[in-house]
Amino acid sequence: MTFEPIAATARTQHGLVTTGQVRQLVSAGQLEWLVRSARLEPVRRGVYRTAGTPATWLQMLMAACLARPGSYASFRAAASLWGLEGFERGVLEITIPGASRARLQGVVVHESEVGGPRHVRERAHIPVSSPARTLCDLTAVVEPWVVEHAVDEALRRKLVSLRALAVVADELAGRGRRRCTVMRRILERRVPGYEPGESEPERRIADVLVRAGLPAPVPQYVVHVRGRRRRIDLCYPAERIAIEYDGWDFHRGRRAFDADRARGNDLVILGFQLLRFTSQSSDQTIVDTVSAALARASVTTPPHSTD
Repeated sequence: MTFEPIAATARTQHGLVTTGQVRQLVSAGQLEWLVRSARLEPVRRGVYRTAGTPATWLQMLMAACLARPGSYASFRAAASLWGLEGFERGVLEITIPGASRARLQGVVVHESEVGGPRHVRERAHIPVSSPARTLCDLTAVVEPWVVEHAVDEALRRKLVSLRALAVVADELAGRGRRRCTVMRRILERRVPGYEPGESEPERRIADVLVRAGLPAPVPQYVVHVRGRRRRIDLCYPAERIAIEYDGWDFHRGRRAFDADRARGNDLVILGFQLLRFTSQSSDQTIVDTVSAALARASVTTPPHSTD
């Protein structure tokens, strides 16, 4: 008996093989011998690790998927696999097709009858929910503002498109998943031409406002004034509030400084309240300032259109 074919299979699965895979190569008695001699180490029922292979989070996630044929990494584990910010490797979370009510020790198990290429992909050799499906699933386990942050990051990185996200959300909603209303609201604020933002400071300001219970501002909002196209870092269009982040490095050049001031003047001409924040602006200062601006806007009538 040669062990190499088994090891070759394991190398494609983070050092793991299943009982079925081994039995295609050796007899039941030989499998028992491999376990007794510690050439194969049981990890889960029906899943073995080749001796000397280090245990990793990826390996444990793969083991959970192999233990339940047809299952795939999902929710927070999938978000981590796709490298979405704020989702660290640690939690083991999978989805099993159908309604098997299966349980795996140390694993968060979900069940779903919705699958197919739009819902399941492969990453790091592990079956995983697609970026669009992952984002929809996250609405059930994290706060809406966290999902919005993840959606914008996925859009910036071109992991997903708004259209693909809408299609998957509609397919899930058709199965009666009420939490899809969260994704529907997120998509309603992201019309065609939507820009997901450019910088971490802009995202930080938006997150601070949402966590404080204020409405989510629109990132990279475009207006037109005097024949020029102006982009606002963060905006409340209906209230005519423009929020700009002033980075110190960006403004060191005189030309950039002058252009930014001209842009600010154009926004004031359009009737916007122009709010500026820097890296030294505290969360409380941002919240208090924007709250005051929103309160002021609520008792005034917005002026003319931005077009």
